[in-house]
Amino acid sequence: MAWSRKSAMFAALAVAMYLLGLVLRNQQLVTVAVVLLSFLTYAAFRTTHADVASSGRRLEDAEADSGVALQSIIAMRKLSSARVFEDGEIDVVLRIQNRSTLSKVLEVRDRVPEVMRIKKGANYVLMELGGRKETEISYTIEAPLRGFYTIGPVCVRVQDAFGLFHNEREIQLYDDFLVFPKMEDIKDALIKSRVPKIFTGAVNIRNPGEGTNFYNLREYIPGDPMKKVNWKAWARSGKMMVNEFERDAVSDIILIIDSRSVSETGPVSRNSLVYSTRAAASLAQYFLSRRDSVGLVTYGDEIVSIDRDTGKKQLYVILTKLAGAMAKGNTPLKVVTNRILPHINRGSPIIILSPLEDDPTIIDAVRDFRARNFDVTILSPSSLEFEFDARRLDRTGYEVLKTERDILISELRGLGANVMDWEPDMMLVTALAGARGF
Repeated sequence: MAWSRKSAMFAALAVAMYLLGLVLRNQQLVTVAVVLLSFLTYAAFRTTHADVASSGRRLEDAEADSGVALQSIIAMRKLSSARVFEDGEIDVVLRIQNRSTLSKVLEVRDRVPEVMRIKKGANYVLMELGGRKETEISYTIEAPLRGFYTIGPVCVRVQDAFGLFHNEREIQLYDDFLVFPKMEDIKDALIKSRVPKIFTGAVNIRNPGEGTNFYNLREYIPGDPMKKVNWKAWARSGKMMVNEFERDAVSDIILIIDSRSVSETGPVSRNSLVYSTRAAASLAQYFLSRRDSVGLVTYGDEIVSIDRDTGKKQLYVILTKLAGAMAKGNTPLKVVTNRILPHINRGSPIIILSPLEDDPTIIDAVRDFRARNFDVTILSPSSLEFEFDARRLDRTGYEVLKTERDILISELRGLGANVMDWEPDMMLVTALAGARGF
């Protein structure tokens, strides 16, 4: 139970009148003060016994649980989606029910993550809810940053009939949702900019096998599946013929993301890790749409890898891992290289997304990749640019650090790596074209 401003004023007035009555020996003032204090005591006693049940259920489960005895105020919530991309929207419907027979004055606040923006409606309402009545609160939130988030609990404040006291409870109702990094349509961008395919993808080789392009006809062999029989050729030649297709060769693409603590340098919404996860999501979608096999490695306080695979399921797995990537730790790239080199095919394209800072092993790590004939591309969102744009770095310090960075990039290019100093607001396709020299 908590005191309202009105009850505090009543209590202060009653105490003042009581003391003044004692000083002046005025029986009427003392009597009025005692009456006011008695009234406050009665209201407080009554409010203490008012019950706000801390019960919560999902909206879709409410009917299934209708036989369960619920007390007083309950809440049920429904989300329009449990997965969205950055800058996406989620519609939230919160249903509040008053199961008692008495009308109640309620303050309801549905707690949302701090980084979310309320785009439409409101997650707070002050209302009077009649006995055996219910109401709905609808609002829309916008998710600007990737990650795992939770809506809840529901904070409810119930005032007494006199508006003197209120009870506060948290209804333990939670709903989780996932925000994926937003993606750029690289395929369309490449067409518009007339840039040829940058990496080798799924290509047809002139050998029969499982694939999609027609290769030739051959005579039927017992055991061939009937779906491969070419009935028109059989009708023309009188022999049972089957179709053969060109076998597809699929490339392995390895994406390596630097998620060390330094990758979060800069504003929350504009730093190396934010740009790297968005680029990795875009690249994964592009390569998987070409039937390439894509694997992911993130390194920070530990090395986390996703095995190479193809298809939409692999894209979902990669997006989920990217959504949960956290900037922490300081694992060197050389440690990552030693860990993954025995497990990737020679010649596979390697794409590294890193700010290239605070890691003395970068040169050695890239040298190891190039010595084994890996095609290395480095997209480097510069923390210097983010810090300078946010006015956290002066011009002199920026110029000194930029010179050191340029020297490092030149050394990496001298090893045969394709490196792009990725500036803020530069489109990914432009960064890729610059890294590959187109």
